[in-house]
Amino acid sequence: MIIIQLSQKNWLKKVEMAVSNGNVMMVESLSQDIDPILDPLLSRQFVKKGKNFTVRLGSEDVELSNSFKLYLQTKLINPHYKPETAAQCTIINFIVTESGLEDQLLAMVVKVEKPDLEQTKEDLVTQQNEFMITLAGLESSLLQSLSDADPATILQNFALIEQLETTKKTAITIQEQQIIAKETEIKINLLREVYRRVAAEGAMFYFLLIQLCIIDKMYQYSLESFTTFFFKAIEKTELNEDDEIRVLTLRDCIRMTIYQWVARGLFEKHKQIFRCQLTFRLMQK
Repeated sequence: MIIIQLSQKNWLKKVEMAVSNGNVMMVESLSQDIDPILDPLLSRQFVKKGKNFTVRLGSEDVELSNSFKLYLQTKLINPHYKPETAAQCTIINFIVTESGLEDQLLAMVVKVEKPDLEQTKEDLVTQQNEFMITLAGLESSLLQSLSDADPATILQNFALIEQLETTKKTAITIQEQQIIAKETEIKINLLREVYRRVAAEGAMFYFLLIQLCIIDKMYQYSLESFTTFFFKAIEKTELNEDDEIRVLTLRDCIRMTIYQWVARGLFEKHKQIFRCQLTFRLMQK
């Protein structure tokens, strides 16, 4: 894959080479506006010349290879491109949602606090997937056997009858195990929900941080660095056998640790804004 930015020198030459050679190209860190030179590619303005297609890039007609692929990537949180751009491209949003991040943090917190519980949860998910695969395989095999059987002698086809009975017994067994697994999963989820407030605190903080770039573009925080400090706070929190007290202590420690980490990198005039935003979010909860 060839990766370029539109701020690089001679980026157009690299695009032309990728188009003619059939390479996969990614244009990363796009701004709100896409260079008009790329419009013929995005709108697929291809012209057939002989057996091949060409596309006009700048002042040059470039021969187009069938294996050429173009990906555009932006780091903007909520970009607003022209309607025609949205119609010409397949848009994939990889930004995590607050509820999605909360679920991820919940799994990570439970894995630290109650590792056996989270392992049981993961085993149940794997088991449920295996059940679905087994049932699908049995149904497919049975349907194939029925389609291959001779209608005139199907009642005397003892192998098919035995397969039908075996499939039926296996399906009943799997359904019984699925019921038990779902009941167990409900109990596990109830135990995991104790730490939901800790995960919600972390998700709220992260989405507050990524909005600081509106104040100044210098304020950029990655999810990786955030989770590092999130778990540092968990590590230094005093242990307590009472789950309720433990959750409240974790929440307070996470709040203070993340705040101190972020405040160290803010200008004095922006610290008050950050404190106000944090206060308002906490009041909303």
